[in-house]
Amino acid sequence: MKKIFLILLLVIFIIPTYPSAETSNHLKAAFIRGDDLWLKLGEKEIKLTNGEYVRFPKWSSDGSLVAYIKGDQKIDYPLFDGELWLYNLKFKKHFKVATKVNNEFQWSPTDNKIGFIVEKTLYAYRIDSNLSSKVATNIENFSWLPNGKGFLTSAKESAQLDSDLILSKITLSTNFNKPKISQFYTVPVNENEYFVSTSPFKWSADKKWISFLLVPTASLSADGNTLCILSSDRKTFQRTGEMLKYNEWFQWAPSKSVLGYISGVGREATSNKQLKFVSVPNFMKKMVTPPGYVDRDLVWANNHLLYVSRSKESKWIALNQRPLPSLYTVNRKTNGQKRITFPSKQEGDFRPQVFQDQLVWIRTDSKTTNILVTPTSHLKEKIWIKNIDTSSPYYDRWNWDEVFHLFGAN
Repeated sequence: MKKIFLILLLVIFIIPTYPSAETSNHLKAAFIRGDDLWLKLGEKEIKLTNGEYVRFPKWSSDGSLVAYIKGDQKIDYPLFDGELWLYNLKFKKHFKVATKVNNEFQWSPTDNKIGFIVEKTLYAYRIDSNLSSKVATNIENFSWLPNGKGFLTSAKESAQLDSDLILSKITLSTNFNKPKISQFYTVPVNENEYFVSTSPFKWSADKKWISFLLVPTASLSADGNTLCILSSDRKTFQRTGEMLKYNEWFQWAPSKSVLGYISGVGREATSNKQLKFVSVPNFMKKMVTPPGYVDRDLVWANNHLLYVSRSKESKWIALNQRPLPSLYTVNRKTNGQKRITFPSKQEGDFRPQVFQDQLVWIRTDSKTTNILVTPTSHLKEKIWIKNIDTSSPYYDRWNWDEVFHLFGAN
């Protein structure tokens, strides 16, 4: 009996153990179902609105609040602006902040402040004092500075299409009433170029580099935008590639000055979309998508490993014949690539995201959409959230930010 006990004890210590998929208990998400706002806290679902039309849920940096856009009516195209509302999880209350708010509103990365644009006017709102202040006018786009103390903004120098784009640094005062505005950099726009705006801005981990898109007039921006990298000391500026106007399609590595992005012009997500890397300061480029395939989403797991949503490349054919993507791992250093998910032929896997030890992604057949999760240490997928709303498609690219936001994800 003692011998048997010792053998069992050895088996317990020798056989490796893995975290269960149930570790999703520490995940939380805001999502849209039936046009209403819901929360998923571990395995618990909470419905927050009833009979509304809600889109673009976004968590505050500490996870205590969710912001969202509420529309006046149901529509078949993306909700570009609407009423900005906040939900306070502690007090279980909703409150309206402003109307006609652009859907690219942003939480501060450091505390509970939110920036938003109404008809090209930038506002900042403080939760603790319920104070909303006008920051600047004629703003095309913006992002919070990494320290949360102000903004980097873009604006046209004049009404002419080929006028330069002015990037400005705005520092907020304690009460927001007297922001300090200084010109940061002038992006030259050449004759016969029609750049009218930028995307939001993204900083490298060491805060020495800033990436953003130059965005042309609406009809042109659907097919191509120019990816740029600017050093924070303003000494180096380079246009580095062409890509579509999807903010999640360009991302810095977690702690390296390497930018991963999905390159390629043409609005169809099923053709000419390749994952590339550009390293700074040498601006060396590398493309890793195999011939005959396209990459349609990406996320860094660490400085070398990425998850991508990848499908076979296809011409613009009938909807039911277009190939749908699966998830792959890509090792930037070794170029090793491996398929890791196997949805049915009628389903596709999109928008991989990583939080701590969990990989989260979206699986859809264009009608039914679920959120799946697996530990990153080993693949044991399960459905975490069933039947969220399917976002608006545009040439086989879905804007999942409309209907889903995972707290803390990279």
